[in-house]
Amino acid sequence: MKIAKKSSSQPVENSVIHNFLVILKASLFAVIISLICFVLFALVMKLANLQESIIPPVNQAIRIVSMVVGGAAAARSSKSKGWLKGALTGLLYIVWAFIISGIFGGGYIFDTVLLSDVLLGIVVGAIGGIIGINIE
Repeated sequence: MKIAKKSSSQPVENSVIHNFLVILKASLFAVIISLICFVLFALVMKLANLQESIIPPVNQAIRIVSMVVGGAAAARSSKSKGWLKGALTGLLYIVWAFIISGIFGGGYIFDTVLLSDVLLGIVVGAIGGIIGINIE
């Protein structure tokens, strides 16, 4: 009797490669959500003639929502450790944001703001992962 082998073309559900790809896709999904929301917010700012003081809180809210959605998306693809996949998704989101802002902002600055962003990404991503693994 022959035993059927799993195809090597698709990663095993709990393999490191599979988990990395899930986290990578979820973090890129979160970045895309952020970019779309930033463009929409810029249009609203232009059309509604809002004050510039509203930009930082809206920017932070967009980032938080994007990380929660990304963390939830990563956790939805698995049956366990949603908090960990969400936290890693949030961390990778911050890395992507750091790279993008460095490219378009003119340079990289390592300071306490970056540290707080990393902590925020881990915590918010973990919360998104917890939410995502419990949604059916």
